[in-house]
Amino acid sequence: MPAPRVRPLDEVLAAPGERPDPVPVPDPGRAQQELDRLAAALRPMAARLLTAVGDVLAGRRPARHLDALLTPDALAVLARAAPPPGTPARTRAAGGAPGGAVLRGLRVCAVGPRAAEVAAVVPGQDRVRAVAARLERTDDGPADPGRWRLVALWPG
Repeated sequence: MPAPRVRPLDEVLAAPGERPDPVPVPDPGRAQQELDRLAAALRPMAARLLTAVGDVLAGRRPARHLDALLTPDALAVLARAAPPPGTPARTRAAGGAPGGAVLRGLRVCAVGPRAAEVAAVVPGQDRVRAVAARLERTDDGPADPGRWRLVALWPG
């Protein structure tokens, strides 16, 4: 004996002869395209932010320079991973390029409309490191479109 068909409530409550409007089913492909667009838009900002994190890890910049861009927890993780004050800073990034850290293999993945995860390889004080981070959008009110802040950091 086949199982009885369970009808949706709006179909049961509809007047005879009247069919309810079908519930639209979201297109998962469209949602993924929106997330891909967001990830592409965040890529330049994520590159600048992780370059600054790489500068801290290499001893070229103090962690407190990033306090407006990182949450206190992420800033504490970065400060613990950075070389102690007084350690000679590297003047050249790995690979011999002068100036700031040179990111390698930056990846940005939007996991929702208000969150993204990024990963990159950055030169550190004495080694090349993998760094992963989570960015979240913060809103300061209805008139402000919001800004992105690094809320979690995993320096390898």
